[in-house]
Amino acid sequence: MAAAMYYLSALTGASVSQQQAIINGLTHFFDEGNQVAGQCGDVARGGFQALHRLGESMGSRPYFLKIISTEKRLILGFELRTGVVKQLADNGVHIAVKFAGRVFDAYTGREIAFKEYASFPSLFRELE
Repeated sequence: MAAAMYYLSALTGASVSQQQAIINGLTHFFDEGNQVAGQCGDVARGGFQALHRLGESMGSRPYFLKIISTEKRLILGFELRTGVVKQLADNGVHIAVKFAGRVFDAYTGREIAFKEYASFPSLFRELE
């Protein structure tokens, strides 16, 4: 934690309280407890605020990504690299955040390049 706060301070000039707020917000994206269908909006909003604070000092801004079912199915799934499919939406919509060319999404378990995120043909599935 100390190394992360030192890095944030050097990168952004943020105060200790600002650093803590950024780190706390970013943990929303990496907490497996948030990998529950229907929580993506809350996770994205919490992380968005942290990235917005970070972006103010970097000259970058976050954007919401909205993934919508194209076949009017309400249940969407995310296929993990292990082949397991986790249900991520029960309303036909999933939300993540794009920042500085990276996508932050609780279901990926890490931030990944937007190009990689968008190129997974089986990343998102419409489930029966």
